Amino acid sequence: MNTKERIFDVALDLFSKKGYDSVSLREIAEEVGIKKSSIYSHYPSKEAILIDIFQYLSGLFEYDELLNSKELVLSSDNEILLENPEMFYHNGSEAIRKMFTQERNLKIWKLIFIQMHYNEHIRLFFKDEILKKPLMFWKEFFIILKENGIIRQDLDPELLAKEYYSFPIYMIMEMCAEYEDIPQNLLDDFFKQTEDHANFLLDCIKVRK
Repeated sequence: MNTKERIFDVALDLFSKKGYDSVSLREIAEEVGIKKSSIYSHYPSKEAILIDIFQYLSGLFEYDELLNSKELVLSSDNEILLENPEMFYHNGSEAIRKMFTQERNLKIWKLIFIQMHYNEHIRLFFKDEILKKPLMFWKEFFIILKENGIIRQDLDPELLAKEYYSFPIYMIMEMCAEYEDIPQNLLDDFFKQTEDHANFLLDCIKVRK
């Protein structure tokens, strides 16, 4: 691991535990074992480190092989989506689970959920990347199911998306508020409960044949 990567990981650890505004560049440098001035060779400011953290997470969403697999494409040509929407959700859940098993990624999620009310950059990232984009994805998911007669025609896809996605958001916020370091067994329970919730909702709104 090079110096820039160590700065990234130390800053992320401190941000996720103490809050972005409570951490100084001097403190980051001391934890890394370098002089404060040495940080400027890699990052021009503390904010630049935060932006790099967000760009790293955005890159995972955009380029992760599992999250961007053909099985998770929102299309009426996706047989898994039409024939087994529960499996479609499961495949996406497994991709997110893999992301969460990496400690670095889990710390970023915690940083976002805990600090979104205290920092404008974090709040905007939360709004766009954690709320807006996933809700658009799930809205399109329900539109496709509705257009293909899989769910009832009287349902609002946007409202369904909010219902579908609000439960895991609540679960993540609850874990982040309670634990400094989220135990792996708690994550396993999180994924089980969120998938159970998704399957329950789908069962309630499917057209009965």
